Amino acid sequence: MILYRGRTFFPGFIIPLLLVFLLVFLLGTTSSHARGRAVIKSDITTGWQRESNFYKSESNTRTIDTYHVKPGVKLGYTTDKSLASLDYWFKILQYDDQDDTPAGEVKADDFNYTEHRAKFTTQTQPTDRLLLGIDNLYWKTRDSANSQANSNVVDRYKYTMNRLTPRLAYNFGEKFGIDLSYSNQVLDYLDDDPGEGEDANENRGRFILIYNFNQRTSFDLNCQYWNMDYDKTTSDYNSSQVMVNVNRQFNYFTFAAGMGYHTRDFDQTTTTGDIEKMVWKLSLTGQNPPDAEGIPRSSIYLALGSNLNDIGSGGSYYTSTRLDAAMSRLFAEKINCTIRGWYQNSEYEGSDRTDDRWTISGAVDYLINHLFTIGFEGGMERRDSNEVGRDFDNHYLMLNAKFAYNPGSR
Repeated sequence: MILYRGRTFFPGFIIPLLLVFLLVFLLGTTSSHARGRAVIKSDITTGWQRESNFYKSESNTRTIDTYHVKPGVKLGYTTDKSLASLDYWFKILQYDDQDDTPAGEVKADDFNYTEHRAKFTTQTQPTDRLLLGIDNLYWKTRDSANSQANSNVVDRYKYTMNRLTPRLAYNFGEKFGIDLSYSNQVLDYLDDDPGEGEDANENRGRFILIYNFNQRTSFDLNCQYWNMDYDKTTSDYNSSQVMVNVNRQFNYFTFAAGMGYHTRDFDQTTTTGDIEKMVWKLSLTGQNPPDAEGIPRSSIYLALGSNLNDIGSGGSYYTSTRLDAAMSRLFAEKINCTIRGWYQNSEYEGSDRTDDRWTISGAVDYLINHLFTIGFEGGMERRDSNEVGRDFDNHYLMLNAKFAYNPGSR
């Protein structure tokens, strides 16, 4: 653990090392008679994408091609009481200008980089009622949507994110249970120039009280409290949120709904002032067959909700009302067709700015055999804002080829 600018953080290699140690410990505590199973899967994807407005700008539209190669591996080991898994991939991205670069602007290949994503999961069940686990997600990326789901940012600043989450779940019986977790998320922008992202450290505690009404219906009370600590001038804040949720399972569908209250108190005087909001969410997921392990014959996902964004470097906070939708259909066991999209309305606190942003796409994947898949996708994204200079339209086409190798379990 290192002290830096008055706060502590872990170097990137320490957390994986601690997790590996924990894996050995947890698996070593299982019964010597437990039967273990190891899983190894690997894949590699390569593709091309053309965007008509790579920088998502209102006036400076530039067509840029993106080429990528993405190898990945999934490792896992399970016993009767414990499991450990690692899901890791890296993605080599190369960009190529299709238009002349205007004077004074950077070329597309200046954005070339390698994206990394690694997720470690460990958990053990020492008793029939108690479950202990730790998750750790590391991501090196340029996509702001990877750090928060309701992002309205269009920049491509490179950063790393690390989220460590210990968890404890306990069932008191058939009806009641609790789920306790703590997470620490660190955002570290690789460039420290003004306006190019601001480092942030979030500490969040979560308490969930669960009531199982019957085998298909459950209710829960979800209480969260977190602190956001920015590295520079943006005001730190404390947020608390309480939501009551209901989950109902049908033969092919699962329905969820929740409503609650969110308060946010800032450490300094801000243009937004302290914020209080009603928050809510609705979702419907389903697939046929319901227990499909691979690609289902059909699937649907719908989600609608409203809440505040969490990462607001420079004090840019807004209430997002967002709809996500996706539908897929598998034809002749070979052709998987998918339509997906989302719409988000962002109403900014402390200003009159309102943005409407949406995207829609269609994709077709052809499963040549159990090893090879080729795919095509096309779509568009648009943002309409009442502030000058923030509108944009972006159209894109993608071609992908994937090779997946699964030697099986042992």
